[in-house]
Amino acid sequence: MNRNGLISGTVVDEGGRALGGARVYFASGPGSFPDMAGLTGEDGSFALAAPAAGTYEVEVQADGFVRAKKSVTLKAGEKRKVRVELRKA
Repeated sequence: MNRNGLISGTVVDEGGRALGGARVYFASGPGSFPDMAGLTGEDGSFALAAPAAGTYEVEVQADGFVRAKKSVTLKAGEKRKVRVELRKA
């Protein structure tokens, strides 16, 4: 049985418009895990596999915007959706 969790969601600007090409990654998490990062799609969507239960700090960066963090706590095998809003720099 797969016990990996999944953190997915959308990155938007202050006006609620999707931000494509933003870099999304785990700034911290439970135990050690491989460096996992991805870019948002044109619709601002992303998905990161979470290898263990615990609390993850999801960090988002995009050119011209202030970096943002979102704390997400997962149980084993849980899937969570988050929305991250970036402010203009």
